[in-house]
Amino acid sequence: MIKVSYGPTIDFKNCNGCGECFAICPMDVYGWDEKQHLPVINYPEECRACLYCELKCSNKAIDVRFPVHALLDFGINPKNI
Repeated sequence: MIKVSYGPTIDFKNCNGCGECFAICPMDVYGWDEKQHLPVINYPEECRACLYCELKCSNKAIDVRFPVHALLDFGINPKNI
């Protein structure tokens, strides 16, 4: 499995298991844990940082991290974040 440092993260302290992130993701980044009734991130490398999941999460449990190349494209120094 590839370890990536970008894409969505889930704060399970705030996640209520509503499944909105799983349902809305156009890139199929999320999976669903039937046993715990919670989303899981199966393919973070597929995330295109559209932010749909982060914006849809009413509990603010999702945080999408941008890849370094995207930050550089926007003139943002990754060391400053």
